[in-house]
Amino acid sequence: MEKKPFSTRQKARIALFVSAIIIVLGITSISQTIKANRYKQEALITKQMALIALDENLNNISTNLEKTIYVTTPTMLSKLSTELWREASGAKSNLSLLPTSESMVSNTYKFLSQIGEFVMALERKTASGETLTDKEREQLQNLYNFCNALTEDINKICHEIQNGTYSFEEIKSTLSLSGNEDTKSFADGMDDTEQALTDVPTLIYDGPFSDHLLQGEAKFLSGQSNISKDEALEIAKKICVNEKDSLRYAYNEDGNIPCYVFQGENCTVAITKQGGKPCYMISSQFAGEVQLKHNDVIEKAKSYLDKLGYKNMKESYYFTEDGICTINFASTQNDVVMYPDLIKVSVSLENGDVLSFDATGYISNHTTRSNLSPKISLEQAKNVINNQLQVMDTQICVIPTEWKTEQLCYEIHCKDENSREFLIYIDCETGMENNILVLLYSDGGILTK
Repeated sequence: MEKKPFSTRQKARIALFVSAIIIVLGITSISQTIKANRYKQEALITKQMALIALDENLNNISTNLEKTIYVTTPTMLSKLSTELWREASGAKSNLSLLPTSESMVSNTYKFLSQIGEFVMALERKTASGETLTDKEREQLQNLYNFCNALTEDINKICHEIQNGTYSFEEIKSTLSLSGNEDTKSFADGMDDTEQALTDVPTLIYDGPFSDHLLQGEAKFLSGQSNISKDEALEIAKKICVNEKDSLRYAYNEDGNIPCYVFQGENCTVAITKQGGKPCYMISSQFAGEVQLKHNDVIEKAKSYLDKLGYKNMKESYYFTEDGICTINFASTQNDVVMYPDLIKVSVSLENGDVLSFDATGYISNHTTRSNLSPKISLEQAKNVINNQLQVMDTQICVIPTEWKTEQLCYEIHCKDENSREFLIYIDCETGMENNILVLLYSDGGILTK
């Protein structure tokens, strides 16, 4: 059967139809390109703002550290320590929004954490009537020097990104967004900074980031198998539930506790490569008006840790600031409190949301202990206590020592005739006093010195 040729009208219709399809596809392609470019531009602006804010945080930290070196009154030290804590937390939050690719930023995070914790420890010391020693002022000077160097590095990166020498994107070829073959990535710019911060001197103080708690092999992960990046992402989604759709792999974090780090719109979470354990989470959300009491949020924090797989945790001291309650938890074994196994949880007093947690102390130190039976009785331990003190409560605990070992002790909670409270630690083997801490109560919470 002979096919009839298309008529002129049919040909015109076909041409019009094909043209329409091409136009629709073109419009769709242009629309998608515009949308993708808009998202890309918004992401770039977010990174630029985070970098500028980080630069400002570090400048403020440097200035306040310099003031702290010469401070002489507890009131001024308290003011400066609060500002340093806030700026250091802000710096860590802004750093979490920046792309680091495969580069490590663990040293930078640790350095910022140490600044806040160390100065807060000094503030607690002066609040109890003591003065800063020459050694402590020397440590502050060292922190100031390192902070100045870090500030200069970040400031340089700011300028290099503005002139196109650096890019926020990871450079995978000789072609860059700026067209400059010498363009480097932001991660490249952080490498030298990370290396320089490995020389920060060791700080030993009363706080969850104390160096002697985080050194050595991660005991909790011993013998566990490695997991893949995809498996870690699924674990991260269970932690940042509200951002499970936006969570993306950000970079690898090596060091004592190697982790996969994922980032969402407002959340950064790290999952250990070995064992797939939640290591830390940082949210950029802010707390609003205080609605809850600290007892309520302690229960919420404990329940949160239980869901993460960190069970049998007992709260120790807490601190409240800017509508956020930060609680330190320690694991327990047969009712013995394991203070080296620390997890720090921050909860909003507005709605009870967990805004951050850090389980590095727990992951570094948690293991099943043996020999948890005291060689001396509780009554023998009480007899060591000064008879001017009234015993309020007791418990058995394991505490870390400055020699990176552990010691089984009776923790005896006492008060004097002026109702000033103390925690006295008696060695369960020798009956000797191991340590004495002063309990400090304030509007912000309970701290120790």
